[in-house]
Amino acid sequence: MLEFKPITLDSADNIINYLGYKESRTCDSTIGSLFMWRDYYKSEYAIYNDMLYMKVIFAESENRFIVPIGEHTMKSSMPVLEEYANENNLPLSFVAVPEEALKKLKDYYQNELEYVSDRDMSDYLYLAEDLSELKGRRYSGQRNHINKFKKLYPDYKYVKMDSENITRVMDFYEEYSKNMVKTMETAIEENERTLEILPLLDKFHMSGGFIEVDGKIIAISAGEIIKDTLYVHIEKALKEYPGSYQMIMNEFARYNVFEQVVYINREDDAGDLGLRTSKLSYHPCEILDKYTVIINNINTIHN
Repeated sequence: MLEFKPITLDSADNIINYLGYKESRTCDSTIGSLFMWRDYYKSEYAIYNDMLYMKVIFAESENRFIVPIGEHTMKSSMPVLEEYANENNLPLSFVAVPEEALKKLKDYYQNELEYVSDRDMSDYLYLAEDLSELKGRRYSGQRNHINKFKKLYPDYKYVKMDSENITRVMDFYEEYSKNMVKTMETAIEENERTLEILPLLDKFHMSGGFIEVDGKIIAISAGEIIKDTLYVHIEKALKEYPGSYQMIMNEFARYNVFEQVVYINREDDAGDLGLRTSKLSYHPCEILDKYTVIINNINTIHN
């Protein structure tokens, strides 16, 4: 019934068609996130009866599913996954389950499920107006950094990424990566996949921008919009330019917050305490928890 295949460049358009059905504002079911991490998690997808099914290898080679996305309800999609799990002797377990989907799983499976959240995977959600305007007393620190940057580099420019300048952006990122000492597997993977995805922004309906000072790129950012949320997948800056991170965050938000964009998702902190402190300093309106869910006794459920 379900035939899972690896996520590839050729399959991206087909997958994108289903992501607009997602009900949550978590970053995992976005093409930017799915494509960047497809090899790391050995991600595979299947499309059946107008529903997108995905499975990943997670946590020491354990198979996990992503809650199906598409036109139909859990009542029609879950039996398909139950059958696949039974036929392949796999546990029916899910990863990166947002609150909205957890509620539906609870309603559907009643007492036959266990779930746990991981704070390191929680996304930071902000009001788009807050990050694009930085109004009010609580953003005085960020405004101070930005004002200092503007005073030091009054001729800076924010430039939208396009086919004519993307090579410069990739050159910047390659050099940036060389100077960043990263030993975590996830950081190494992120570096490699960022270089892969940058030339594909148009294909994935993503947008990007960079700040240059005296003709030199010193910060970049890229992301995508789904429904009312802007997802920021890439944000890198040279720290030797004081205020560069605050500037690229604010400029990317200002140039990509359109009328329909109410929220900005700046993804998780991966347990990095420095990154956590930074993301909390921008005052998220919500921390989006995600859950690992295990369904018990699938052979007897709903029989």
